[in-house]
Order: sequence, then structure tokens, then C-alpha cells
Amino acid sequence: MQSLSAKSNTSETVHLKLKMRMPIIFLFLTTSFFQISQCVQVTDSGYNFSLEAVKTLKKLMEFDTSTNPRQTYGDAASLCADPDLPGEFRVLCEKDDADEVFQRLVKIISPIDPCEICANAACTGCS
Repeated sequence: MQSLSAKSNTSETVHLKLKMRMPIIFLFLTTSFFQISQCVQVTDSGYNFSLEAVKTLKKLMEFDTSTNPRQTYGDAASLCADPDLPGEFRVLCEKDDADEVFQRLVKIISPIDPCEICANAACTGCS
């Protein structure tokens, strides 16, 4: 009878330990995933920027295009004056080639074929 009680206590202890470790494991995995997602870097002309920062840059440049249809991309002066521009681009704002680098960065992350992301309803083969 005692061995059955001892096995039950051992089982409960193991279950309790696992229950206590789950939040720690979850926190560790969540943090690891966040760190990995921040590791993607976009590089141009010796400059390195996070993918998330370049996505923000693209949105800002698309906003400039919608306000001024003649403008293919926003110019460096207007982008650098925008408070929503990620801080890691501030170093680039001081450079003479900022316009070209901004354009190339956006081009790097933009798909060549809009059907790749099924952006166009007329595309065939998009699922």
C-alpha cells in the first residue's frame, strides 16, 4: 500500500514540476522567435538595416507616392524629416547617396512579379 502512495506522490511531483516549467519554456521560445525575426538584415552599399525597418521605409515611400503621383519614391529629405522613419536610417540621412540607397532597399524587398503575393486578382495561378 505504501508503494502505491509513494508512486502517486512521485507522479504528482513530476506533474507539478512540468507545470511550473511550462511558462518558462513558453517565454524562452517566444523570446527566441522574436530574436530570430529581428536577425534578418537587408544590406546595400555597406549599410545594414533590419528587415522590419526596411518594411517601414517602404510604407513611408509608398505614402509619399500616393500624395505626389509624379514621385516614383520619396526623396531622402522628406523621408529623413518624417518622425516615423526608423532611427537606424538617421545615419544614412547624412549621406549624399541616401536617395539611391533608399530606392534600392525598397526594391530589394519588393517582389518582381505581383502574382507572387497574389496582389492582382487578374493573375492566374494564385491560390
